[in-house]
Amino acid sequence: MLAFKLVIASGLIALANTVFAQETAQQVSRTGSFDLACSADTAFPLFSPEGELEWVKGWAPTPVFPSRIEFKRDTVFREGHDGEEAVWTIVDADWQFHRAEYVRLAPHSHTGRIVVKVEPLGAERSKVVVSYTVTAFGEHAGSLMAAFSEEAYAAKMRDWQQRISAYLEGRKLRVMGPSAAPQTEKVR
Repeated sequence: MLAFKLVIASGLIALANTVFAQETAQQVSRTGSFDLACSADTAFPLFSPEGELEWVKGWAPTPVFPSRIEFKRDTVFREGHDGEEAVWTIVDADWQFHRAEYVRLAPHSHTGRIVVKVEPLGAERSKVVVSYTVTAFGEHAGSLMAAFSEEAYAAKMRDWQQRISAYLEGRKLRVMGPSAAPQTEKVR
């Protein structure tokens, strides 16, 4: 009986070592920024769960608590697709200082802490500073870390700037009408 217990214990230790070897976590922190042609008051809500609906393709948050998503502290929502759903918690949403902080948990792959700060640069200009700290674990930790390389993060910030700028331009055209579109000279 003792030999059987030793074999079982050895097997469990080997299994635990295999699981923990696969669960080696990696962490990276990145900060990037970009400018927008709008006030901080206009830009800040675009980084709320519902504001991102305007410029993030496929973004579809669903409320956990309270029963509808509010851009305020302790709001919890789910978002995700393709088998990678994450639970997000708004840690802070400071409208006065244009700062939001989120914690994101995708239980099978990573956690993330995201801080967005929108700084006013003038009446119609703002600077967005976005910081991510991502802890990746599990079998896809390496590929997730690659998605947060310095180059990939800089590309993400450029993409966000382009998407938000396109949204803002489209919103401006809807509000002001077609006459707000830049005029080009016709060539004969």
